[in-house]
Amino acid sequence: MITEENKLEGVENFWNDHLCGSQFINKEIYTPEFFNEYRAFRYKKEHHLLEIINDYDSTDRDVLEIGLGVGADTTQWAAKSKSHTGIDLTDEAVYSTTEHLKLLGLKGTIVKGSAEKLPFDDHSFDLVYSQGVLHHTDNIENTFKEIRRVLRPDGEFIIMLYTKDSFNYWVRIQFYFRLRLLFEIFKNKIGGKSNSTWDAHYKNFKNMGWKYWSWKEFPHHCTDGPDCTIANIYYKKEIIDLMVKHGLNVNRTEKYHFPIASNYPKLERKLAKYLGFYRFYWGDKGIG
Repeated sequence: MITEENKLEGVENFWNDHLCGSQFINKEIYTPEFFNEYRAFRYKKEHHLLEIINDYDSTDRDVLEIGLGVGADTTQWAAKSKSHTGIDLTDEAVYSTTEHLKLLGLKGTIVKGSAEKLPFDDHSFDLVYSQGVLHHTDNIENTFKEIRRVLRPDGEFIIMLYTKDSFNYWVRIQFYFRLRLLFEIFKNKIGGKSNSTWDAHYKNFKNMGWKYWSWKEFPHHCTDGPDCTIANIYYKKEIIDLMVKHGLNVNRTEKYHFPIASNYPKLERKLAKYLGFYRFYWGDKGIG
């Protein structure tokens, strides 16, 4: 029987083995060259992030960041906030972020823990920031409850989640990737070989059968790699309703990230506004 604990352990194991973003950098991991190149890569590919972070005045704010990866955004918040606390489910991200802060001479408190049970007192933070993390939890409602609990009465949040209202979900994942999987199944049946990514998809298919191709299961494996088991994708209304249910007010949302080369930022930004895969939610702690 698969329990919530088993699922959480699976998520932890996956991200321990696949430190988010590290696969894009061809440098020895945890070296100054690795961290410097990663920051440059991240803010070229996701050029909206520095805008979002810099638009928020956190000079007198205590900031909590949920989900750390290599720690690039952590360095931005730590440099401009009254205090910064970061939490991640994995040892790998905790270590990477700690080393990243040390390299730049920045201060922050980095802890290991789950977004579904934050190890902080009530009313501890002015801002909760989470970029592309909470869709990897099996019970996102628990994370919203916890975020509300640790926010101060006038606290705010900035959260990014994958959105179904996007080109990436409907055209790439549900149409192109499905056709590609069928092609790879056929190719392997007649003795052909797939590249490493599609070979992993094919192995998953052999293990799970047609359940793997299902509308519910397949998208989980098409965002952060075939071995990723939980990568939920949501409708905007679905998330707003859940946030409101758990006492969080949503003040605005914006879409970002269209899957074209980052050499065309102006075009990418225009397309992402309507078809983007990353939806950011800005809001505050509701009354009650």
